[in-house]
Amino acid sequence: MVYLHQFKLECRKHSAVFAIFTVLSGLANLYFLLDHGQDVAFVFLLVNMVIGILLPVYIYMDYYREFFTGTMPINHMLPLRTSALFGVKSAVFMLGLTAVWSTTLLDVFLNPEGLYQTRVIHSSSPLLGMTYFILSKLCSLPAGLALIGLALAAAKRFRKPALSHLCIAAFILITVGIQFALVVRGSTHWSIGSSSAASFKQYANLLTVSPVGREQPANINETINWLSVGMNLLVALLAGAIGSALLNGRKYELHGK
Repeated sequence: MVYLHQFKLECRKHSAVFAIFTVLSGLANLYFLLDHGQDVAFVFLLVNMVIGILLPVYIYMDYYREFFTGTMPINHMLPLRTSALFGVKSAVFMLGLTAVWSTTLLDVFLNPEGLYQTRVIHSSSPLLGMTYFILSKLCSLPAGLALIGLALAAAKRFRKPALSHLCIAAFILITVGIQFALVVRGSTHWSIGSSSAASFKQYANLLTVSPVGREQPANINETINWLSVGMNLLVALLAGAIGSALLNGRKYELHGK
């Protein structure tokens, strides 16, 4: 019952922000669906890139205030483990991020020049391609949120603010950097935050990467990289487990929870 109550509180707290971004993304995708002009394409790309930057920043700042600076101490007095509180908040964020991302499927499926109609439908297995397309995105979400939680929980162990913030930056940059290097390995060039019809998107944590080889394969399924999905699942499990243990430590828990 406490979990459900906290889940509803978090939904009310963040629903307006995610609703605004979902509507903006939906309108941008619908408009681009009707008008493929060069100027519209630039605005479409810009809107998606801005949303892709602002949402992770918003989520990070909420986690930072809650689990690092402790601006909401009343939440830590609830009969919930701090890790459970983090989990409830993360569930809301994952639903919000999924809602915003789902609006981009309008361009993928309905656009005659979109990824599905130009590439996926002509592949060896459209079902396999779209399964990968969806799973790769969904698996990146818990990986990104768990990594932020672990970085903040580990940083809390340091008394000096400079060391704490260095710890946060190091955890996030090193982990994402390693994932990114493995994702783009073997490609001739790549882009960040944008999509390409030459290949499926890859995800290094929350970072969207489009690696492109020397030649565009006729079968887009040849660009499927299950390693990126596996890495995100591994990061989600490891960061989630270690972060959970740290969050349940004495730095967070109050009144003997």
